[in-house]
Amino acid sequence: MKGLYLKNAVLVAGNGPSLKKIDYARLPSEYDVFRSNQFYTEDKYYTGKKIKAIFHTVDFFFDEYFTSHEMVKNNEYQIENIVCKMYNFASRKEKIFQENFKFFFPSALNGYDSFFYKLKELSAKVDFDACYLGSRIEMLTGTYAIACAVACGYKEIYIAGMDFCDEIYSYADGRIIDECCLHHANYDIEILNFLRDVYNAKIFSVCPDSSINKYILLHDVQNPSKTLEIETKSQNSIKTRLMPNKNSRNRYKRIYLEANPFINLFYGFLRTPRALKHYLSSKFYR
Repeated sequence: MKGLYLKNAVLVAGNGPSLKKIDYARLPSEYDVFRSNQFYTEDKYYTGKKIKAIFHTVDFFFDEYFTSHEMVKNNEYQIENIVCKMYNFASRKEKIFQENFKFFFPSALNGYDSFFYKLKELSAKVDFDACYLGSRIEMLTGTYAIACAVACGYKEIYIAGMDFCDEIYSYADGRIIDECCLHHANYDIEILNFLRDVYNAKIFSVCPDSSINKYILLHDVQNPSKTLEIETKSQNSIKTRLMPNKNSRNRYKRIYLEANPFINLFYGFLRTPRALKHYLSSKFYR
């Protein structure tokens, strides 16, 4: 983990419409920034270029990891930590992914192992809902980032672009959000309330027009003269998810193929004649 816990406050920004309407005067003088999913679709740097941590789901992590490194290489963003959204029980099916995590994503963090496990009560609740209630509803990645901020020890958490109370929760450019699991706004509200009740988390909104203000307190103005010079992104900047080259993709897919018993059996049959020939050659001609 790079440079976490250094500041008291963090801004967790989603990709909802209110991202464009942040009241920067409601933010403290110093704060870190967490972003989630395809934050780079934004047309401007609404939270600046410096990002303490970004959060992505397992399903798209291979491409997102590559995309993140390309953006850093192009000096589009300064990203310190790349985090994969994972749980204890629900992520057990990702055994192959986890076993190969350190090989394919050496500079990334497993969200559960690094942060989420510290929230013992919340993790137990999520596991119980999935295991015993059969719940398929999952918190949004932005909500997961808020939970990880609590686990990191941030004393004040400010949120923007978290408009999941709206009927349509879209990215800044109008595209519908890309989440791998079922989502319901009530569940995210439940998680936020859980964080406040159990961990005494102080969570505030900094977007006056966001629908989240029905449930989260809009913070008062702290710095009346505070503004942020919002830089427009260049036409050549990355605004869509990138894919690594074909060889890299095939190498990644191979770890799943090799774990398939039927595929292994098939390859075993293909290798048998060669192995038998080698055995006989070494036996009779040594």
